[in-house]
Amino acid sequence: MVYGFRIDYLIPTLYLTDLIALLIILLGFRKIKFTKKNLVFSILYIGFVVANILHTTYYIPAIYKWLKVTETILLATVLIKNKKIDFFKNILKPLSYSMFIVCLLGISQYLNKGSVGGIFYWLGERTLRFNDPNVSPFPYSTFSHPNSFAGFLLVFGIFLIQFKNKFKLKYFLTLAILVFINLILTNSLNVYIAIVLLVILNFRSNLAFSFLAFDFSSRTFSHRLELISASWKMIKDNFLFGVGLNNFIPNLPKVTNSFLNAWELQPVHNIFLLVFSETGVIGFIVFSLLVLFSLSPISYPLIAILATGQMDHYWLTLQQNMLLFTYALALNFKWKKKI
Repeated sequence: MVYGFRIDYLIPTLYLTDLIALLIILLGFRKIKFTKKNLVFSILYIGFVVANILHTTYYIPAIYKWLKVTETILLATVLIKNKKIDFFKNILKPLSYSMFIVCLLGISQYLNKGSVGGIFYWLGERTLRFNDPNVSPFPYSTFSHPNSFAGFLLVFGIFLIQFKNKFKLKYFLTLAILVFINLILTNSLNVYIAIVLLVILNFRSNLAFSFLAFDFSSRTFSHRLELISASWKMIKDNFLFGVGLNNFIPNLPKVTNSFLNAWELQPVHNIFLLVFSETGVIGFIVFSLLVLFSLSPISYPLIAILATGQMDHYWLTLQQNMLLFTYALALNFKWKKKI
């Protein structure tokens, strides 16, 4: 609880996709050989995790989040090192089937002006009505916000285009149209900016992204600036180890009294600042190097994640987006191993 509000980000949750990821990890790790180098990295990782948790004030959110991070690291390791895992056959193609349902649900929500209910509730749909002033009046599908839905659509859409020759033409065109319609319906300025940047990047390979790009919506701009200001205060006071993973929101009252509404209690809308705030300079450097070394000629999905990640936090905080981020990183590292 923060200011008496229950914060979803802080509640330990087990998802069906966690069980699937754990199954992949358990089956895949048996075929992976480990070296002394892997052992050293594991010891350093565990040491940093323990130090970060001990440095925090709120242990349960931190422990839960580190378990999630460990899950994504192990999943990425299996995807990279297990030669029998084919990204298209084992990841993208099955994902495309679920995206059909997700996209149709998004369109149905738009037409229904709210949630559809029924079986979709058990698939992750939230109960909402677009006439609620606390609800964004755009499709959520099975996501927690239209922006995270739009970001997922963008990255999946890029993967879809990259592997279009492996899909049947009618299937590809139908799914591409559904993705395009939902991208329009979500009305996500962050994603539209990212699309423009990607188009520019396609013609100018030397394009550099700013670490601080904002959504200039009048409703949210000042709120995002205040979150950034709070982030820098946390970084200044906890430079080495941060405030603790998943502890950004609980620490907001310590650095500012500007946030009094439940919807305002969010992580800073920039993935690099969020990592810096919660894990300190050590975590920030490791995360930045991880992203830098993963970049490759097929990096458009990852670049889309980084572009939208300058304007939102969902790639590090929401289940579906975290998993897609993991797949994008793993695919890049796997491709670089082949060259």
